[in-house]
Order: sequence, then C-alpha cells, then structure tokens
Amino acid sequence: MLIAIDIGNTNILIGTIGVDGDIHDQYRISTNDFIENKESIHSDLVESLKIRNHDNNEFIIASVVPNALSQISAILNQYQVVPKIIKTTDPILGMKIDIDKPEELGTDRIINAIAAYEEFRGPLIIIDFGTATTFDIVDSVGTYKGGLICPGIKLSIKSLNSETAQLPLIDLKSTPIIVGRDTKTAIESGIYWGYVSLIEGLIEKVSNEMQFSTWTVVGTGGLSHIFKKDIKKINYFNDDLTLKGLYLINKKYNEQK
Repeated sequence: MLIAIDIGNTNILIGTIGVDGDIHDQYRISTNDFIENKESIHSDLVESLKIRNHDNNEFIIASVVPNALSQISAILNQYQVVPKIIKTTDPILGMKIDIDKPEELGTDRIINAIAAYEEFRGPLIIIDFGTATTFDIVDSVGTYKGGLICPGIKLSIKSLNSETAQLPLIDLKSTPIIVGRDTKTAIESGIYWGYVSLIEGLIEKVSNEMQFSTWTVVGTGGLSHIFKKDIKKINYFNDDLTLKGLYLINKKYNEQK
C-alpha cells in the first residue's frame, strides 16, 4: 500500500492507495487541531497512517504547512518510517514549470496539474476549491504556465461575518433566486452566484489570454461538488486529483530506483 499525505491549510488528507492506483480509504484531520498538538488528534493520525504495523507500506507527503510537515515527519520517524517529501522543483516530477519563481509554487498545485495532465492531456485549466480557490494552467505539451489565487469561499464567508457588526455566518449552498429578500438570503446568493460568475468569467479570460482554441477544465477540492450543477464551463469534477497525483509521483520515484 501507498500512504499518501497532503497537508493543506485547512485539512490533512490521508489516502490509502493500492499498487494499481485504486484509492481504498481516505481520512481528513483538521490541520489547526493537529498543530495545536491535541493528543486525540495525534492518535487518530497514527491510526490512519497505519504505521504501527506498516510492513512494506510506502509513504509520500506533500505539504504547504511547514509546521505540520515537521510534526508528521517526527511521528513517522518514531516508527522508523522515512517518507518521500515532495518538492515542487524536483526534476523527478517530470513537468516543466514555466513561471518566474517556481520555488514559490505550492506542491498541491503542481501535483494536481500532473494528475490532470496524465488523465486529460492539455491544454488544461485546473480549479481547486480549497482554502484558497486556485486556477492552474497547463499547455498542450504538458508545461505548467502559471495560475491565479483567489480568496477561498469559506474564507469569504467568515470574513463577512467577522469583519462586520450585523452580517450573519451562513452555509454555502445553491440558491434558487439571485436577488435575496433579506440579509441572510442576500449573503447566500451573493457568495454562491458570485463565485459561479468568478469561476466562469476567469475561465473565459484565461482561455482568451492563453489563446486556447480548445481546452479542458477540471474542478477539484472539497467544495467543488457544490457547484456541479451551475458551473457549466467545468468539464470534469475529480475530488481525488491530489491523491492520484501523489500516486503517480511515487511511481516515478520507484521507477528511478
């Protein structure tokens, strides 16, 4: 088995993947709770990592949270486990990165790009609905060309509530009307349809700037499924893109041995 770990700003995603690439189990643990060193969270992590009797399991980690990465590495080391830790600029990833500062590119974004290109080829626009809403662009020959980083949907919802005196905290959901009839429905509609318009508008602008005649748009991330009905410009939704990318990268490491 491969134990793939993606440490994000909101959650730590752990996937158990077979040698054929099939994902058997997935676990999510709050990144903040883990960093705060809550004993029960650490116990849950040890169980989900399957490291007490890990036999011949392999471990691979991608992280955008250095503090959490060091803590997880320390836990693995207690069990004599040395994981592969992904670095964006590692040549083994096999994807050319054509941006000004490749060292600043988050590992989660290049991993998603690798997985999407393996499945769909290019040109590609990959949209990850996570802590931030990110766009990643891959051209027809598999070169990473850059992207966009927008405020995440939940961050926007929390900001409206915390930075104002009277606006309530709402749940993200599709609304049947655009024009809200009270404060709550106005925020619900503004957030939901605002992001639908943001995504569709940016897809159009990206494709025009990159001069793509045809392209594939892939949606991923924990909140992507909420928009399946209303964002018509996204061709495919794949919530397992990051785990698939980690599997493909681990396979490249093993082939290099």
